[in-house]
Amino acid sequence: MRILGIDTATMISGIGMTQDGKTLADFRYDVKLTHSEVLLSNIDRLLKSLNLKLGDLDGFSVSLGPGSFTGLRIGLATVKGLSLASGKPAVGVPTLDALAFLARGCRCPVVPIIDAKKYQIYAAVYHSSGSRIKRKSPYLVLGLSELVQKIPQEVAFTGPGIREFRSELTKAMGKRAHFLRGEKTLPSGAAVAYLGWQRFKKDKEAGLSSLEPIYVRKSEAELKVKNV
Repeated sequence: MRILGIDTATMISGIGMTQDGKTLADFRYDVKLTHSEVLLSNIDRLLKSLNLKLGDLDGFSVSLGPGSFTGLRIGLATVKGLSLASGKPAVGVPTLDALAFLARGCRCPVVPIIDAKKYQIYAAVYHSSGSRIKRKSPYLVLGLSELVQKIPQEVAFTGPGIREFRSELTKAMGKRAHFLRGEKTLPSGAAVAYLGWQRFKKDKEAGLSSLEPIYVRKSEAELKVKNV
């Protein structure tokens, strides 16, 4: 299967393509304002780089979060539109799972982190065994000190949140904190596509109804309604 993967959970846009699990392309873009301004044009650029058209794809995969509420909605709406336009199926995968996937083979537990704003972090704990990686905690949103308390052992951090929290985590954990580097810490459309391909193989009935965002915490709009 030829799968297009999209990750818009953060201000780094990940767009990638896999075919039967093999990466064909994996592009990343810094987003200045909003994904809606550049997402479709970047998808078109990726397809042209592979000399493919939308009808040549077998399906779509999109990151479900946690992450930016606006970014997630844009990614989900785009994939739903492409799925309806092409008649090809779509699935979703958790954003933290896709980030952890890039760290498979790590000798210690892996913790992908994303800046959740308001002095909080989106995170989860994963254990790697060979080429496989499995989540061992719920998807979390918590402060840095709370996160450190939950992971007393040696761990490897990954994800775009390293940019914001590396110095604080190093100060709090010392030599117990390791950090992945380079592209392995950034959202990957190819990772989203690969995990989507795996899900397609297991769930033949996957469809648009399954594309629900993983927010972990309530949006500003929900909080305002609750406080009225």
